[in-house]
Formats: sequence, C-alpha cells, structure tokens
Amino acid sequence: ICAKLGGEFFERILKMPPVLGELIAGIIIGPFALGGIIIGGFGPLFKIPLDSHTGNDSIIPVDYSLYFLAQLGAVILLFEAGLETNKKQFFKYLKPASAVAIGGVVLPFVLGVFATVLTGFASFNSLMELLPALFIGSIMTATSVGITARVLGDMGKLDSEEGVTILAGAVVDDVLGILILAIIVAIETTGVVSVGGITLIAVKAISFWFVLTFLGGFVAPWISNFFNKFKGAGVRVCLSLSLAFVAAGVAELYFGLAMIIGSYSLGLAMSSTQIKEEIEESLQKINFFLVPVFFCVIGMQVDLGAIFAGNASLFLTISFVVILTLFAIFSKFIGCGIPALLFGFNRLGAWRIAVGMLPRGEVALIIAGIGLVSGVIDNQVFGVAIIMTIVTTIIAPILLSPAFKSGKSGLR
Repeated sequence: ICAKLGGEFFERILKMPPVLGELIAGIIIGPFALGGIIIGGFGPLFKIPLDSHTGNDSIIPVDYSLYFLAQLGAVILLFEAGLETNKKQFFKYLKPASAVAIGGVVLPFVLGVFATVLTGFASFNSLMELLPALFIGSIMTATSVGITARVLGDMGKLDSEEGVTILAGAVVDDVLGILILAIIVAIETTGVVSVGGITLIAVKAISFWFVLTFLGGFVAPWISNFFNKFKGAGVRVCLSLSLAFVAAGVAELYFGLAMIIGSYSLGLAMSSTQIKEEIEESLQKINFFLVPVFFCVIGMQVDLGAIFAGNASLFLTISFVVILTLFAIFSKFIGCGIPALLFGFNRLGAWRIAVGMLPRGEVALIIAGIGLVSGVIDNQVFGVAIIMTIVTTIIAPILLSPAFKSGKSGLR
C-alpha cells in the first residue's frame, strides 16, 4: 500500500518517476524507521530477523518471506525487460556496452579504494589492512539494472540505442563485478589469490551467459511452438515464467551471477518468438503488484543511523560519506560516458548511458552485507556504503527521465 501511494504521489504530484516514491516509502516504513517502533503491547511492524547461525541480526533486515516476494518481483521485472529488448539491437551494441561496463567497473573501483584509504578507514600497510578499501571498491562497481529497467520501461525506451546499451553493459558489469568480489573474498579467507580459481569463475559466468543468450535464441522458436500446443488459460505464460525462474536460480546458485541476469537473458532469448506479446501483456499485470514491493523492500534495508555506530569521529565519517558519494557519481559519469562517446554516441547519448549505469541498488547492498558479516568492514563503513548506495539509486531516476524526454537520437 505504501509503495503504491508513494509512487502515485511522486508521479502525479511531483512529476517524477514512481520508483522514487516506492524507494522512499520503504525507507520510511522500514525496520530502522517507523516499522521498528514498538507501540503499546504491539511489537514492531517490521522486526529484523535473527541469523540462524550466529544468533545476531540478519544482514537482510526484513522478514525472509517479504524478501522472497521482492526477489520474485525483480526476476519478473527483468524477464519482462528482456522480452521488450530488441535482440538485434542488443547484439549490435554489445561491443560499446562492454567498453561502457569496463569503464564503469575500473574507475569506480579505483576511486572507492582511494576514498577509503584517504579518510583513514583502510591503509596500504598490508593486504589485510587494505581489505576494507577493496570491499568498498567492489561495492562502487555495482550497477542495479532493475532501477534503470523500470524507468526506461515506464518511458517505452527499453529498446532504444541507449537503453539496449545500458542493459547489455549491466550484464557485462555483473560478470566483472562477480570476478572482483571473488578475488576479494579469496584474499579475506585464505590471504592469497588462486589464478586457477578466478579463471574457473570467469569461464563459468561467461559460458552460462553465452549459452543462455546466444543458443537460447536458436532454441526459443521450438520452445514457443511447443508452448503453443497448450490451449489452457494462462498455460503458456506460466510455463514461460517457470523457465525464467529456473534460469534465475541456475544463474545464482551454480554460476555466481545475479538472478536478474538469468531471467533477463532468457527474456532476451524469447523476445522474437510468437508468444512474446501474450507473455509480456500478462507479466505487466503481475508486475503492477510485485515490482513496487521490490523497490520498497530495497528502501527498507537502508539504515542511515549505522554511520554513528563506529569509533571514528563524526567529521571523518561525514567526510567519507561525501567523498565516496561524489566519487560514486563522478566515476560512473566518466567511466561509462567517455567509452560511449568513443563508440559512436553523441553527448546526449553518452549522458543517458552514464546516468543509466549510475544506480547501485540491491547489488551493492548484497556486497556490503558480505563484507559486514565477514568482519572486513564495520557498521560505520557499512553505513557509509549504504548512504552512497541510496543516494546514487535515488539520483538516477531523477536524471534519467528528463534525459530521455527530448526524444532526440543519442547517436552521432
């Protein structure tokens, strides 16, 4: 209810993307704000669950059933985005998208490490003392394609040159981000990096995406013809959605990729089939309910008070917040915008792509949670990372909507 009301207020009154209202509604009603208040004999509306292994508060501060519902929304949103993407356009712009992704990973990582060391939360004295900076660097590389896909979908720009480049770039970004995180986790657990282990992770991630996207496109017409043999109400939609869930689960459990990459890739493979429009129409109705829950739950995970939980001075912590947030915005603008310019986009197109790659969203929250649980970063550094994440997540749709309203081509 709060998500839909927040979205309505932002879209109708403030003339801004509804996803902003859904995110802010989540912050307001979450367990760290109104949802955590005890009123009389009633417990908090949203109680932080306990980790079954440690007995401490879970790194996911919302009830697992609610979190599961939100993840369903994310998977279906990206499956629908894949269906709406022009597959020929996707492969046409895969090369510039890869350059955009590399720029959007390397520069944010370097500036994230630099900001952490600069403010004294890590040092170059030893590899272990540098670990907090490496974790912050990996958080900075994240791109939450869910935010951008939602805004572009609402505007009907998912299959534009910039929209396709952003989505393809986010796929490559996810693969690169997984590799960086794997290296950092290996350093944290063993103190060394196994070249063979990292190579295996890279081969698994790339091969899964290649098989699902490229070979899936060849198999999709046969799947479509087979599904068309069923005449029951909603059977084709349910079977297609089930395949999306399978692809999402396999991507995360066995290949280390985000679930949304699996569902998006399957949607892309089925985007040129006969049953595409039927599936897409039904998914939109499902997403009217589930997707706002997803963005609201992202907001509910934001704990702004965490920055006061550490030992560092308030001035130093605030300085870290400001520097890291500015670096987060600057690094995506430059790291993604310049490669876009070099690969045929004009300034408007490069600006659209840079803004589209800006939000960190749930991907950054997950990486930050891993760092907190492992003890590499404390609550204070975790809180700083969360503020950076929420600022970039909120700024992106604010800038993205007017960037596409001109209707001009972003190509030279």
